[in-house]
Amino acid sequence: MCTITYIPTDNGYIVTQNRDESPLREKALFPIKDNVHNQSIIFPKDPEGSGSWFVTAKGGLTICVMNAVYHPDKTSADFKHSRGLVPLHFLEFSSSEHFVAEYDFKGIQGFTLIACSQESINEIHWDESKVKHTSFKPSPQIFQSDPLYNPVQKAKRKAWFKSWLSRNESVNILDFHKEQRSENLAESILMDRQFVRTVSITQRAFLSNSDKIQYAEVDNLKKFNKIYF
Repeated sequence: MCTITYIPTDNGYIVTQNRDESPLREKALFPIKDNVHNQSIIFPKDPEGSGSWFVTAKGGLTICVMNAVYHPDKTSADFKHSRGLVPLHFLEFSSSEHFVAEYDFKGIQGFTLIACSQESINEIHWDESKVKHTSFKPSPQIFQSDPLYNPVQKAKRKAWFKSWLSRNESVNILDFHKEQRSENLAESILMDRQFVRTVSITQRAFLSNSDKIQYAEVDNLKKFNKIYF
């Protein structure tokens, strides 16, 4: 599931995530406000797994998660807990390095976690046997779910991302996430394969003068629910 983009700005960053899921899955609850390990957080909550794919913490940290491994023959009961709890667990650790070194990954279905801030982007990939950690300096990035998009599709969508950035103001990145290509809905950024599709879009714009989180279901993209830290 999911397509994530990160856009640095002169005074912050914007991170946006399309959630690709079964349209039969129960709709998320937003906004959920909580305090975890002395950190104020806001996130959309998945009622089925009690976690989230997009967690924002006051001060600038955003943690996103997407699937990295898909097992059609298994159910959630076959794993220790939902991947959606991992972003909340990440808040227990002082850094991405600390998380990679100390977190108990065993028994969790494969995932890719993106922890981003104004200063850095950290990609942590768990393939159910080993962990790979990659750190990036702030620059435009697109991250895509392994089970949903093969290397050719990823390359094509990355090219769309670069082309869009060359023709548009990057602060309008939300428009990119709303793009649907009628000639191939299965590869679109706003994707639709009937049994799985983009069900919602979540965005955080962390800027010097504001910190806005907004969320919308795909069937009502003209009305984003907005909240500010």
